[in-house]
Amino acid sequence: MPDTAEWWEGYFDERFIALYRDFLTPERTAREVGGLLEMLMLPPGAEVLDLACGWGRHSIALAREGFKVTGQDLSETLLARARKRAEKAEVAVDFVRGDMRQVPWTGRFDAVLSMFSSLGYFLSDDEDLKVLRAAHDALKPDGLFVMETMHRDHVVAAFADRDWWDAGDGSTVWVEREFDAVEGVSREWTRWRRGDATGEKYHELRIRSATEWDVLLRRAGMVPVEWYGDWELAPFIHSSEDLIVVCRRAE
Repeated sequence: MPDTAEWWEGYFDERFIALYRDFLTPERTAREVGGLLEMLMLPPGAEVLDLACGWGRHSIALAREGFKVTGQDLSETLLARARKRAEKAEVAVDFVRGDMRQVPWTGRFDAVLSMFSSLGYFLSDDEDLKVLRAAHDALKPDGLFVMETMHRDHVVAAFADRDWWDAGDGSTVWVEREFDAVEGVSREWTRWRRGDATGEKYHELRIRSATEWDVLLRRAGMVPVEWYGDWELAPFIHSSEDLIVVCRRAE
């Protein structure tokens, strides 16, 4: 077992982009942003925080829709990519570097987003509560928080301990997984080969049920108001591939 206390600090690099770019297509982003627009119904010019924004997929698309967007992420590699993409798209997004447990704004945003299962990195309820409370405090009174994540029912039902694919950059990628049913932690080893070059990445995530998320969100001062199972806004059920919850900040 590798030392994974801070696996996320070096994980999100150029190789991460190469591995995931084929899955995170412009079409997927457009579908997700369309769902967000319908869920949130925000007025033009509303302020949005994209927490753990990555290379700015949602931030840039939302800025195109007329929102004032801030993107926060720990990875300077992903932020540099995001800034270049925003410049190319000719939109203004304020991309800032920071740990998502420490959001440096209070009462500023109409909406805060947590997309692509970016909660769960820290494995413990206490650490994820820090993220949720930071998001809560960054919201205006009655502001909205949206979280998209994997959920335990689907992960367990669709669990595959091995997988592989050919990536768009010519690499062949192999994945091995294990799921700790007591801790609720998914562990994943990703290995790749491109010609003579090889590499490996490891990550682990705390995977919660909707019931567990409901408890944690309420402890953070968030009141869930809608639960969806996909970006077409189908109701969330145990077999849904995604868990998308819209919460309102409670005082």
